[in-house]
Formats: sequence, structure tokens, C-alpha cells
Amino acid sequence: MPFTAANHWTFEGDGISGTLDSATVAGVLAAQIDLSGATLESTAVTRSDLGYEVRAIVEQAHDGNSTHLLLVLPRVNIENTPVDFGAYAVLFTSRGNVAGDRYVHGALESYDVRTLTGTASLVNS
Repeated sequence: MPFTAANHWTFEGDGISGTLDSATVAGVLAAQIDLSGATLESTAVTRSDLGYEVRAIVEQAHDGNSTHLLLVLPRVNIENTPVDFGAYAVLFTSRGNVAGDRYVHGALESYDVRTLTGTASLVNS
């Protein structure tokens, strides 16, 4: 039985929602992410052994804290109807200037893991 790779994902959970699409004219993966009401403008999408990795910078300050988002979505094959999936996101925060870590007390990095649910489907481009 032939299956077709999904080209549209929607996801949400724990203050994160968004879409991932490969149904663009050029067939390029494009992500839109909303994190607690803020739209993350620049994202990078790569395919890896984990699935589709979506990365975005949430906050970055020179010699200060920086927060990055890593979202992992599964590759999905579809027969006729959309497929539900579970996924996860990690908010990674680095405290202070890593090169000057002796000036920061405590953990220099923290990880906030969030669970997501979503639906993968086929959309005509």
C-alpha cells in the first residue's frame, strides 16, 4: 500500500503553537512558531535522525542571557487521513557570558522541556 510523506504539521502545547510546511512552491520547509504570544521570526529547519528539528532564537543579549528553542517533529507517512503525533520542544537558556562563567553563580545552562501534540496532513501546494 503506497504512503505519501506529510507536508503540513500543526502543533501545540505548553505555551507553544505553530506550523511546519513543505507545501511551499519551492518545496522548502518553513516554520511559524508562537511562544507564549510572541511570534518567533527567524527559524531554521533541518531533517535529522530525530525527525524535523526547528530552531529559533527566543532572546539573545550580548554578554547576558540567551534563550533558544529546539522543536522536534516526527516524519510522518500518510495514507488518506491526517495523522496525530506527539512531539517535544526544549527551551535552552544560557546564563551570562559563557567565556566569563566564573562571574555567574549556579548552573550556566537550563532546559525547559515541553510536550506537544499535533496533526500531520497533506496539503495541495
